[in-house]
Amino acid sequence: MGKRTRTAAGLAAAGIMALVGLQAQPAQAAVDVPDSGLSIFEGTFAKILLYVAEPDGACLTMPATAASLTGERIVEQVSAFTGPNCTGSQQNLGTFRTFTAGKYQSFRAYSF
Repeated sequence: MGKRTRTAAGLAAAGIMALVGLQAQPAQAAVDVPDSGLSIFEGTFAKILLYVAEPDGACLTMPATAASLTGERIVEQVSAFTGPNCTGSQQNLGTFRTFTAGKYQSFRAYSF
C-alpha cells in the first residue's frame, strides 16, 4: 500500500470514528419553556432556575449559577446589574441571551 493510500485510509477511519463518537453521545433532554414570562436558566438553556410570570420592573436577585435567559411574549427587556439590589454596572440583555454564570447579581425585567 502506498503512502498516499495509507494516509487516505487513516483519515477515512478517523472520520468514521469521529462520527460514531458524536452519535454515541446522549441527547440533551428538552426543557419546557413557558409560553409567556421570563425564564432564567442554568447553563445554556439547560434547566430553569427562576420563572417570573409577569415581570413588573421589580429588582430581583439573579441566581448565582444563571447563564442564560429567555423572555416570551410579554417580556420587553431584561436589565442585569453586577451588584446586589440593582446596583453596579447595568447591561441590557434583551429577551434571549447567554452570559457568564455569576457575572450578574440582580436584574429588572419589564413587560408590555
